[in-house]
Amino acid sequence: MEIIEFNDELKFDEELILVLGYFDGLHRGHQSLFTEAKKIAAVLNLKIAVFTFPEKPTLTFNKFEPEMLLKLTSDEKRAELFAENGVDYLVFKDFTSNFAHQTSTEFAKSVVKRFNPKVVITGFDYTTGSDMKNLESTEDYRVVIMPEKADEHGKISSTRIRKAVEEGDIAQANELLGYSYETSGLVVHGFARGRQLGYPTANLVIKDYVHLPAVGVYTCDVIFAGERHRGFASIGYNDTFNGTEKTVEVHIFDFNGDIYGEKLTVLWLDKIRDMIKFDGIDQLIKQMKEDEQIARDFKA
Repeated sequence: MEIIEFNDELKFDEELILVLGYFDGLHRGHQSLFTEAKKIAAVLNLKIAVFTFPEKPTLTFNKFEPEMLLKLTSDEKRAELFAENGVDYLVFKDFTSNFAHQTSTEFAKSVVKRFNPKVVITGFDYTTGSDMKNLESTEDYRVVIMPEKADEHGKISSTRIRKAVEEGDIAQANELLGYSYETSGLVVHGFARGRQLGYPTANLVIKDYVHLPAVGVYTCDVIFAGERHRGFASIGYNDTFNGTEKTVEVHIFDFNGDIYGEKLTVLWLDKIRDMIKFDGIDQLIKQMKEDEQIARDFKA
């Protein structure tokens, strides 16, 4: 997959299938657009392009809050998901005030036509331009608007997934995503309390602007050096030790490597419990043994 920054010189000579959207998380609803794109691309023998934005368009319209930078996927993971969904050209453009002031007609001329599309695919709620209109077919290209994808609780959406992640309902988030929610981080030195308890942990610094699951203990899988290991992870403040700084600590089962400075990817599988402040170390160790058994028994 080729990643391209949109500019005024960009113009594709080959005909393409163009998919439009922001795609935070690239969840099951989004995936339906790419399933359709791949079907059409196979019939017409064309490649697939995506036109999207590096950040949420809401940053251009609303008063800034730091949480607005948070995403369901890191930039690296998002690109990986696009590639997995058959995208050949991933084209980014900053969503500026000037860009937002275009009408839908101007958007079609200044953006869509540059992709030389045979077919354009959007979601049912995707509108373009300052007049907020659905894109319409022309004599040059056909527009396919995909219907809402829903489950028994309603529309599958990034909003629902963010809420599930923030509430610690990782099983629900994963069901809506169609894959395991993940966080990547750098292993750094901590207080080494886990090692003293018989559960050495990798303390992670999260450098990406991504949503973290709610405080609690979770079953997880850990990707390190291309291998997948089972473990459990805690997100919290080390209440038993009167900690005040939020930490992400991961214990990898049957693993003794020295991995400081390495990058780990945590696949969050299910929540085991909320955080508890224990009266003593013995109670904490007993609970951690129970947590370990739950995590080992979990079937992903």
